[in-house]
Amino acid sequence: MNNSKLIFSSGVANTFEWYDYVLFGHFASIIGEKFFPHEDASISLLNAFLVFAVGYLMRPIGGIFFGVIGDKLGRRVALSASIMCMAIPTALIGLLPTYDDIGFTATILMIVARMLQGLSMGGALTGSVSFVIEHVEPRNRGVAGSISMSSICIGIMLGSLVSYAVRANLTEEQFLDFGWRMPFLLGILIVFAGFYIRKNMDETPLFEKLRDEGKVEQSPLQEVISKHWLDMFVSIFINSTGSVIFYLQAIFLMTFLRADRGFAADDVSNILHVSYVVMAVVTVLAGWLSDFIGRRKIYVINLICIAASSFYIIGHFETGSINSVMWASIMMSIFAAVYIGPEPALQAEFYPTNVRNTALSVSYNIATSVFGGTTPWVLTYLVQQTGSINSCAYYVVGCALMSIIALCFYKDRSKIQ
Repeated sequence: MNNSKLIFSSGVANTFEWYDYVLFGHFASIIGEKFFPHEDASISLLNAFLVFAVGYLMRPIGGIFFGVIGDKLGRRVALSASIMCMAIPTALIGLLPTYDDIGFTATILMIVARMLQGLSMGGALTGSVSFVIEHVEPRNRGVAGSISMSSICIGIMLGSLVSYAVRANLTEEQFLDFGWRMPFLLGILIVFAGFYIRKNMDETPLFEKLRDEGKVEQSPLQEVISKHWLDMFVSIFINSTGSVIFYLQAIFLMTFLRADRGFAADDVSNILHVSYVVMAVVTVLAGWLSDFIGRRKIYVINLICIAASSFYIIGHFETGSINSVMWASIMMSIFAAVYIGPEPALQAEFYPTNVRNTALSVSYNIATSVFGGTTPWVLTYLVQQTGSINSCAYYVVGCALMSIIALCFYKDRSKIQ
């Protein structure tokens, strides 16, 4: 199959997967009011972000489940199944009765739906990464893998645009009553992307070679835990900074600018849309560049820049004008993009083919759960306790230092696979 068509199709599927997944973050304040009511609106928001994080705690379980499927039955089967599994809980969120309708049962059902989303996402992104990277030549892994990450930005932006369009065409009363449900109901369309990949895409050549040679690992999880546990710890801490700054930019900042700075919803949307476009483009450029100058070198330079400039950038979110916040957001987007662009290739080249899907899924999803999924809650808590977003910079810099140390233990195994 033509690799360009394969990469494009995988990117489209990943776009809609992330559209479904991040809608929860876009509607955190409304979900907080509808399903976690409290006399203090900030407590409702904090509870909604806590459930946002709960979805991420399910991702390692999904990573194990779909990762093992990918290493035993094939990357295509795992990817298509994980994508189709996202449709049901997303549509369920759009149909759930609220707390006012059925009380605490609504809260429980919302948590369950979010957990199912996390289970699906645990296999989708890493399955997409393995699927794409194993179809291309090693010299093109950086740019090919970066397209999967760029599609994340496009998916988040798509969710934001659909949410904005629904809000703009309804009265505030209509939007709060039923309009917020519409973007979730549209998310069920992702099931068609899963069917398309299952029916029209070829299995990766590297997995087919393993299968033809009878070398498919029968116990990939056991193999990963016994022989690659240290590698997974290294992967987790390398990923930590990227997860934190990505979710700071993509989820937390949107709510902070509206709730704490009092910026108009349209102004915040414009800031984020510009940032998503910049992030999507720079992600691919960073992946392409990593094929020429090396992935570790890009990471070290980027981490030093993140640690050196975080207080300055985050300070603009605290007190800057709308234009100042725009430029600060763009700078944070560039750092996030340079981080996530080379990451699929860097992480995939850390593991052998027979356990790549499982190892990559487990390590990546633990990292995004521990550091990424909790970021909106942690940063919201820090702001509420200190009264300043500047406190969040200490968290970012601490993660950057951990990632630099982890890179010292990274081994590029691409030449021997």
